[in-house]
Amino acid sequence: MKKKELERYRNFTEITKIRCLIFDFDGTLAETEEAHRKAFNRAFQSNKLGWNWDQHIYKRLLQVAGGKERIEFYNRSFSSNSKQISSKDIEEIHLQKTKFYMQSVSQGFVQLRPGIREFLEEARYNKKKLAISTSTSRDNVTLLLKSCLNENPEDVFSFISTGDLVKKKKPSPDLYELVLEEMNLKPEECLAFEDSRIGLVSAKRANINTVINPSHYSVGDNFDEADYLLTSFLLEQFPKSLRKRLAL
Repeated sequence: MKKKELERYRNFTEITKIRCLIFDFDGTLAETEEAHRKAFNRAFQSNKLGWNWDQHIYKRLLQVAGGKERIEFYNRSFSSNSKQISSKDIEEIHLQKTKFYMQSVSQGFVQLRPGIREFLEEARYNKKKLAISTSTSRDNVTLLLKSCLNENPEDVFSFISTGDLVKKKKPSPDLYELVLEEMNLKPEECLAFEDSRIGLVSAKRANINTVINPSHYSVGDNFDEADYLLTSFLLEQFPKSLRKRLAL
């Protein structure tokens, strides 16, 4: 290889070297959505709303990022004017829902997806930076990770970008752009891991290559823009091209 070609090759590999893996939370690191759905329904029942989100309805509602936003959307779209609830009611119901969800996590009903623990350990061993980009709250992230990893999230992830830190949640790129800004990273130095269509759109709008591993609620969604598509987080089942890109 000639000197100029070698320099171009080195520059290319340096630019494209993956320094940071950015993970979505709900549905990606853990199959949390069924626990969320049940917590919503418990809160609705406690407030005698007469609402019940079955799995079919909840799959549609997952196109809206954020718990309060989901309640607001349902309130506007599925309730008659006479039965709509106030913003204050939505706030209180969401607080109750969060309490019920955290009870489920504390009781061990929510676990990391198979292969995630080993994947995180391998990435840390190989000096990859780890980050989270999620529309959920910091409390939800902290509780589940402490429960499942037995470590403080800050000891595992260099930065955790949550919905309360940005103006717009997914599919806006704000959450990913915040990670890039806080960690002083270029998009090409990162790889995003998502499970949903809105997560994919969010990452791609931030110009970050994206790996999709569909969760229970996102199987069958349109992932045409994904750079890689997984069926498992077990490293031995990753495409060879992805393992080479990750250098794991």
